[in-house]
Amino acid sequence: MMQKTDSQKIETILNDTKIPIRLACITSAGYPVVISLWYIMENGKIYCATQKKAKIVSYLKNNPTVGFEIAADNPPYKGIRGYGQAKIVESIGENILNILIDKYLGKKISTLSEFLKRNSDTEVAIEITPKKLNTYDYSKRMKDV
Repeated sequence: MMQKTDSQKIETILNDTKIPIRLACITSAGYPVVISLWYIMENGKIYCATQKKAKIVSYLKNNPTVGFEIAADNPPYKGIRGYGQAKIVESIGENILNILIDKYLGKKISTLSEFLKRNSDTEVAIEITPKKLNTYDYSKRMKDV
């Protein structure tokens, strides 16, 4: 049986976790902003989807450097964080959106899934290539919290 590498373990954890990524980028005015998005990780890259006219698209085109964290809000605190470079990939936006809908909403048809699918022709993908990826787990030091 083949052993999973650390990056494969991280990818499995990230794809099994149904919380959004907090993506930090720089606005066109030069200020940092954090945006929560659904994500998947494939082949070492993180993918999100958003509308072509969303402000984050222009922010990332202007400055593709990003920071990110994927972690729950409740103790004990643990998660994955890092930084890297983002790019907008228009050709796979609808495909990524459909994968995200399945991950976060499942196969059940809902008002939200129908709304997202109605607008899927103007979706773009955000492809993040991590340059640094760290895991952290404060469970031991927070065991009595």
